[in-house]
Amino acid sequence: MLSISSLTTDVLLPLHFGESPSDSLLIVALGTGTVLSILVASLSAVAFVKRRTISYLLITVSFSTFLGKTSLGLVSLTSGMSTDMHHSFEHSLDVVMMVLVLTAVYYARTSERRRRRSN
Repeated sequence: MLSISSLTTDVLLPLHFGESPSDSLLIVALGTGTVLSILVASLSAVAFVKRRTISYLLITVSFSTFLGKTSLGLVSLTSGMSTDMHHSFEHSLDVVMMVLVLTAVYYARTSERRRRRSN
């Protein structure tokens, strides 16, 4: 008889690359997050190169913090740092990302007002 846990382990995750199904799912999530983080950071870098404004630069750096977060996850998963340290760094990156996005929005709005006044 198939149970949910054997279905998850045997059918959905046949490679058994983690110690448990939750470890395997974490590895898949971190791998997917890494690929998507690289994609988003690359696309934002292309947009910055095309536009060459400070707002686009700030957004590019902000999106690059996703790479930092997935890297922290991988380091934590391989026991390179404690869970407490991982969470401290991860939440610090959240704050950095938020500040960068808010700064980009503020800068874009103030430079837009300056352009309107000069025209």
